Amino acid sequence: MIILSPFKISIFKQCPLRYKFHYVDKLYNKYKKERNYLSFGNSLHRTLRDFFQTSLEERTYENLEKIYRKNWVRKGYSSEEEERSWGLKGLKILKNFYRKEELNIKPFLIEKSLKGYYRSFGLYGRIDRADKIGENGIIIIDYKTGKIGEDKELSKISAVIYKFLLEKNYHKKVIKVINYYLLLSKKIEFIFNDKEFEDYLNIIAEIGLEILQERDFLPKKSNLCEYCDFLEICPAYK
Repeated sequence: MIILSPFKISIFKQCPLRYKFHYVDKLYNKYKKERNYLSFGNSLHRTLRDFFQTSLEERTYENLEKIYRKNWVRKGYSSEEEERSWGLKGLKILKNFYRKEELNIKPFLIEKSLKGYYRSFGLYGRIDRADKIGENGIIIIDYKTGKIGEDKELSKISAVIYKFLLEKNYHKKVIKVINYYLLLSKKIEFIFNDKEFEDYLNIIAEIGLEILQERDFLPKKSNLCEYCDFLEICPAYK
């Protein structure tokens, strides 16, 4: 049995060979590169996680900035100037977030890893934040620290996995999943009726079968190749 996650599915659909190097050959730790955008994303995710775990009285902008500085990840920057530029960008994002968002909420979940099973596949997802709405309703919020550019179908697949896992583990009704693009302060919502939800679960199962049946794991060149850790061993670039 394989375990499917939003990230694993996106990697396989983007490039089967990258999936093989990462999950079959288990070469990720050997070829992993420190990247500024990953450190930046981790810094913001950790900051918002810790901020919403504080008491309501502690949720001042000053404390938000302190938490950000404490959680800042320094890896992957080519120079102090580059690191400073990214750091200032993060402060701008947090100022907008603090100004626009409802800060007096008590999240139902914060950075929670969930597991479950659908048909013969395991499912895994890490939920950034989930808020209660009404008696039994839940809104899932997935923070994004990059630009809007992710494949829409992959975004829907991710949203379905999060919805499925939370509903199975907590027996709550997920009303919607929100992709929150922090850089642009833009939210994209995903709402599924019962048929759409079941259809996407079937698509996820079909992708799982496709992975199990894959034998060639051919490389797929695209503009995403520059972000791949395995370029130095990729036959498409030799």
